[in-house]
Amino acid sequence: MKTSNFGNKTIADNPNAVSIARWPPRWWAGRRRYILLAPSIDLLNRFRAGLSWPAYVKEYQRDVLGKLDPAKVLDDLGEDVILLCWEKPGEDCHRRLVAEWFEKHLSVKVPEF
Repeated sequence: MKTSNFGNKTIADNPNAVSIARWPPRWWAGRRRYILLAPSIDLLNRFRAGLSWPAYVKEYQRDVLGKLDPAKVLDDLGEDVILLCWEKPGEDCHRRLVAEWFEKHLSVKVPEF
């Protein structure tokens, strides 16, 4: 398992790439998505309106990750998956929260691709 962003064109056609964004880019149409890991519209809107990153993290962990079983999600996705969203590496990003969640609960390493 790895993470990346939609700007990484080297993985755009990779069959293991999966969008975990609420709204992937238009060119992503027809490709794999796993919407259960996407933040809610409300959370995204409040973050864009100024909700702090620590508050976002707390809510995302409670309202999204807290309602999922990491082993089941990994089983759904497959071990060779590349999780994608919008933010560039190093920016605050929910895909890294997902990676940390997998690392914590399943003792796997999830590097940025």
